[in-house]
Amino acid sequence: MKGFLVTGTDTDVGKTWFMLKFGELLIKNKTEFHFLKPVESGCVEPNNEIIPKDATKFSILENAPLDKICKYMFKAYASPPKAAEMENRNIELEDIISFIRDNKSKNSNCINLVEGCGGFFSPIAKNKLTSDLATELKLPIILVVKNTLGCINHTLLSIEAIKNLDLKIKFIILNDIKKETPLDNYAELSNYTDIPIFRLGYNEEIDSNLIKYLT
Repeated sequence: MKGFLVTGTDTDVGKTWFMLKFGELLIKNKTEFHFLKPVESGCVEPNNEIIPKDATKFSILENAPLDKICKYMFKAYASPPKAAEMENRNIELEDIISFIRDNKSKNSNCINLVEGCGGFFSPIAKNKLTSDLATELKLPIILVVKNTLGCINHTLLSIEAIKNLDLKIKFIILNDIKKETPLDNYAELSNYTDIPIFRLGYNEEIDSNLIKYLT
């Protein structure tokens, strides 16, 4: 399976925003891709209908059926296993992996973009973390970091955890999730790692140089 696992240093660091911008870049580059967000919690519920808002955005951008992108949808804004428990449901890591393998692109040249839940050590299934999913998939990792005070510590801890599992980080996205970013950590973070770091400015286009990292 060709592609990347997109994870973050924490929850709400902008993984989905990055993936949408990355998808737009791939479209411009005429590169085939497929989004996979197998689990989404905090789903909106108008008219008693559960709608995964992030996966829906993926579906629209890719022009692909929602059920090929996301399967497990929970109402509560909580970790998937906790949200499932609140609905008297259960979610196992094997279910997530089966969904990914069944719905990955059949084109060997297509880039599958798999989004994990929260940070690298965030729960994603019963007694399992996003790190467990990463270990099973063995995909190169894209690490999304919120450009804010404290992110250097969070980033270096995440890098260490990922390397300890013999997984490779392809590049880091330093994401400005607000218009005003009083503390820019790019230069300082670059002092502590040789992993390529790309800035994603607030509401800006993604750096087209990412294309060279697709192979």
